[in-house]
Formats: sequence, C-alpha cells, structure tokens
Amino acid sequence: MSNSSAREKFLPLLRPIERDLEVYARRMLWDQGETRDAIQNAVLRAFKAFDRYHEDASFRGWMFRILTNEIFTLNRKHSRRAKFEFQLEPEELAALPGASPDGDAMASLSWPEALDDRLVAALHTLPEQERAVLLLRAISGLAYDEMAAALEIPMGSVMGYLSRARQKMRATLARTELNRKTKP
Repeated sequence: MSNSSAREKFLPLLRPIERDLEVYARRMLWDQGETRDAIQNAVLRAFKAFDRYHEDASFRGWMFRILTNEIFTLNRKHSRRAKFEFQLEPEELAALPGASPDGDAMASLSWPEALDDRLVAALHTLPEQERAVLLLRAISGLAYDEMAAALEIPMGSVMGYLSRARQKMRATLARTELNRKTKP
C-alpha cells in the first residue's frame, strides 16, 4: 500500500477518535506534559503498521492498544525517575498548594476532560491497569472484548479490573466526601 493510499484510509478512521485518544492519554499519563508525545508516537506507530490492520477489526480498539502501550512505556520511565515518591490520599492531594482548578490547565476543558478534582485525585490512586480499564470504558466506550484486545489481557481480567476500579473509586470518593463534611 502506498503512503498516499494508506493516508487516505488511515486519516478518516483516526479523526473521529482523536479527542477520545487525547482525553484517555491525559488521564493515564503521570506526566501530563507527555500527552502530545504519547499521541504522536502512537499515531506514527499505527500509521507505520497500518498495512497489518484488518478492516474487520475495531480501529478504535487497535489505536487504544497502541496508545496504551506507549503510555505504559512513558509511565515506566516516569516511575523510574520517581521511585522515591509516595502516594497521597485524594484529600491530601487536594490540600497541596497548586492543586486548585485555577492552576490546572485542564480547567478550561469540558466534561469528560475537566473532571471534578476529587475524581481526578481518586483516579490517580488506582493501579495502572485498573485505571486503564476504567478510562477505556468511560471515555472511549469500548466493549469488554475491545478492552481486552487493547490491553492485551484476558476478558476476565478486564471485568475484574473494572469491578475493582469502580469499587475503589466509590470508596475513595465516599471517604473524601465524609472527610469534607467532618472538617470545620
């Protein structure tokens, strides 16, 4: 397939999901500044491998798999740099200076990009796989089998991760709300 022929087929498939890819990357990456790099690298990899894409497969799922792999690579690089960092509870994170929406570049975006601060903080307490499954479901609306393909894990693991992520999010948000109500 020539480059112009591939581009004519690739771009119409990519354009409708660009925003979902960006929102997903913003929520998955530990370093928000790497969002554009992650998306560009994923799109470049997908374009180079487009001759291996089969039209009967879900392009959306295929792109999310490539982007997820790129995000995991970038997050591993971040975790090597931040191996001495520690996790904060959402209420502790919200209490830090600069944690207000005023200082957040995301504040100008509409839902689902500009999530409630408590929700964003709760998302960052989830392990990477659970957060990925939850966001793939919430942002991109992928079905269980598409999420399994995107993350290259069994469908049973997808269901387990999603269930645990939802339970942890509910518990974290309830705990945050309770702490907010009990503070003077």
